[in-house]
Order: sequence, then structure tokens, then C-alpha cells
Amino acid sequence: MTKKTKTPTVYDVAKLAGVSPSTVSRFLNRTTYVSDDKSQNIEQAIKTIGYKPSYPVQQKSNRRSMTIGVLIQHPDSPYTSRILNDMEKTLIAQGYSLVIATGHWQSKLEMHALEYLTKNNVDAVIIVTGNLKSELIFKTAESIPVVTVGYDLEGKNIRSLNLDNTLGGYIATLHLLQQGHVNIAHIKGLASQPDSGARFEGYKRALSESEIKVNPKLVKQGDFGSATGYEKTIELLESKVHFSAIFAANDQTAYGAIKALTDNGYKVPEDVSVIGFDDLPESKYFTPALTTLRQPIEEIGAVCAESVLNLLSGDRHEARLPPIDLIVRQSTKSIYR
Repeated sequence: MTKKTKTPTVYDVAKLAGVSPSTVSRFLNRTTYVSDDKSQNIEQAIKTIGYKPSYPVQQKSNRRSMTIGVLIQHPDSPYTSRILNDMEKTLIAQGYSLVIATGHWQSKLEMHALEYLTKNNVDAVIIVTGNLKSELIFKTAESIPVVTVGYDLEGKNIRSLNLDNTLGGYIATLHLLQQGHVNIAHIKGLASQPDSGARFEGYKRALSESEIKVNPKLVKQGDFGSATGYEKTIELLESKVHFSAIFAANDQTAYGAIKALTDNGYKVPEDVSVIGFDDLPESKYFTPALTTLRQPIEEIGAVCAESVLNLLSGDRHEARLPPIDLIVRQSTKSIYR
């Protein structure tokens, strides 16, 4: 008599991944945040035992669910939180609620998250940055409206919202050049993030226009985190390469850079100027108050919501984002004075 093969369950996945069944459920449903290491363990366990998640079958209906799916990367990021808060305010006022899924900058998790949202009968999807292939986004837009941030896509049922991060990187570097800095270090953002590459392009363009060659020793690969900003600044100091300013890919990186400089006896901006990118609420209260590029973060959330409402109503009006602004505070200083 042939023994019947047991179908893998959530409990089997949890046991192999070393997590609780509820954590596996949260990972599959994207209802709350699951850390990167646990997510990777669960994903590997699913592959190993061949577990197939089951989704509730949605009945086709012309009635709206009054939910909007939002695909984000890191829910614990203050940048993401501010976007979601303003997005939610606008949508709640129109009777909609949010269903949030996370991708953690991992293509497979992003694909899984998008699949989860579409299978849960949301009326539209907002994708805030990421690495999804254009083909997948276009396919999704065949059935429901899609609004993207950080993608450059044009098509029926799709609206793309973009900030000029190259211009932002250019303005940040130009600000330092105008203050007399020539040896300008740059701590980049996450390698897979398009915004990071665009800001680096702006940095190179500003230096090139000033006939300054990019010194590879002054460029460090970061990940948009304060801890890495600290670590990469220590590497710059230990390399003994001369620099009088740092352009950090975002404010959190700048926080880490300033602490590393301070811990090693350097004064900001007297010895080294530091400029960030984002203008998080904490930046004006940091010591010293951070010079940065202000992204219209609250406006991003509101404009995403407005765009998705326009698509749902058939309105052809396209909402636009305001430009990036240079906010000069205390962390940069002219070397001429």
C-alpha cells in the first residue's frame, strides 16, 4: 500500500525556519513587519519543503472593496512612515482604507507582496519605489489602476511620480563646491535603489562641471542607514584620504557620519561639512542642525492618493510633485571664512 505524501503546512515552514507559525502567517499575509533575517529564513523554508500558500478565492464583482494596496520597502523607515501617514489621511477622507505589503528591496518578496495585494481584491495599487520589472507592473495595470513612485512608466491605467534625484545630488554637491570644498566624499545609498544611483550621478555631474575628477577613495557604498553611515565615515578617516565635506545619500546616513566625526575629535562644520538628503523632521533638531535637500515627503503621500483616486474616477488630471529644495542649516560651512 502506497503511503500518501503529507502536504506541507504553515507549521512545517515555521519549524524549519525557526519561527512561530504566526510569524509565517504575518510574512505570507504582509499584515505587519517581519525582519529581514526571518523573512529570508521563511522564504528558504518555503522553497525547501515546497509549501504552496493558498489564497481565498475572490468572487468577481463590480462593487469596489474600498481598499487600496500599498507596496513599500521598509515600514520602519521614517521616510516611508511620513508618506503613508499623509496618503492614509487623503484616502480615509474618501472612504478608503490601506492594505500594506512590504518588499524589503528583495525582488522575490516584492513580487510576492504584489501578488498578495492583487489577490486580496484591492481597487488599486500604489508602489513606492522598489525593483519590480516593468512587465509585471504593466500586467497588474491591465486589471486595476497602478500608481508608482520611483519608476518611469507610461501606459493606460498607470501614473508614475518621480523626483529628480539626479538634480538633488547635483544641488547638494554644488552647494559644497560653492562653499570652497574640493575634496568631497560621498556615502552612497543602497546599491539596488535607483534613487541612490541617481544622487551619485548628480554628485559626479557637479564635480565634472567644476573640472574635478571623482576620487574612488572618497566614494563609499552605504545602505541609507545611520549605522552604515557611521561605519563608512570611520573607513574614510582611517584611509587618511583628505576630505573637507561629506555628501550623505540621505539624512539617516548623515546622522551616522556626524557622530563618527564627533567621536573621533572632528567638529562639524568647522573641520568637515556634512549635507544630507530628505529633510526628516529630526534634521532641524539634530546637533548641528542638518543642511539637507528637502523632498516633498508629505506631498508624495497626498499626490499618490490623489492620483489613484483620479484613475479610479476616470479623471485625466495628473497631480504633480513640487521640486526638491536646498535647506541650509548649521552642518555646512564655507572654507573661505
